[in-house]
Amino acid sequence: MMLPQTSADHYAEQQRMTLLTLSEVRQLWNRGTPLEFDAWFDRNIALLIGLIELAQTRMVARADDYVAAVLEELGTPVAAEVQIAPEGLIGVASDGRSMDGLLYGTVLTAKHAVAEGAAPSEAWASAGAQALMMVHTQLADASRAATGLGITARRNVGYVRMVSQPACARCVLLAGRYYRKAGFARHPNCDCRHIPAREDRAGDLTTDPRGYFNSLTEEQQNRTFTTVDAWAIREGADMGQVVNARRGMDVAGGVVRRRNVYGRELLTTTEGVTRRGFAGRRIRARGRDPRTTPRLMPEAIYELSDDRDEILRMLRLNGYIL
Repeated sequence: MMLPQTSADHYAEQQRMTLLTLSEVRQLWNRGTPLEFDAWFDRNIALLIGLIELAQTRMVARADDYVAAVLEELGTPVAAEVQIAPEGLIGVASDGRSMDGLLYGTVLTAKHAVAEGAAPSEAWASAGAQALMMVHTQLADASRAATGLGITARRNVGYVRMVSQPACARCVLLAGRYYRKAGFARHPNCDCRHIPAREDRAGDLTTDPRGYFNSLTEEQQNRTFTTVDAWAIREGADMGQVVNARRGMDVAGGVVRRRNVYGRELLTTTEGVTRRGFAGRRIRARGRDPRTTPRLMPEAIYELSDDRDEILRMLRLNGYIL
């Protein structure tokens, strides 16, 4: 079976929105090197966050419809058992930080570069490249997380990892694998996506690592896998032995920030726990104080349990499903 057309169309639309947003961020950044990096950040952070949140809103809005449509196309329709609330993913960095806290890292990068002797224009350009990577990553992460919620909302549904060119060697090796849980290993700028699937149909999807490798030119193979590793694979070496699939694969918000919760180092966030916030109301309904009770990120919930009912319970408690 070919890649579902629904997945291809959905990915193309997500890419279009990502490129439009990155273009807006690039134009904002390239208006000239500011005299004071902090002052520029204070003037423009609201606009930057607005651009990100607008794109995230559009990218997560139809996540549940996307999951339903792919399963329908594959001939295995599965009704959702709960209603997802992907709005809780908007405006939150994928490592749990506030979006302004994440983006301020670009200012620190620029300041550090100047302190190390770089010209201000060079430092600002470096910070701009970092900003584009951050924005790209946050849009993809929000989309993946929303799709993951749609998958979790359906019994006996998981996903197959879809890669697109260009992809790194670690992502290529994971292509075509079926996962029962929606947790998604990735790295900064990762464009891999979920293809929702029932396990008994997952093997029909054409997401083969060797097929992807063979589709590349030798130059592309060398760039993706390194010259030595690509040569070894062409000579018949096992791709899994050549590439360490998990190295560097984690939540891709930059520096991963975890907190000790329930005896585990887990991703948490303080976003959405205000008096008016949906997650905050959920936490208070449990008789807890949102100021001291951590709100788990979806990735942390997938780490904690393999039991779907328990995962749904925790997603509900943390404001990701209604």
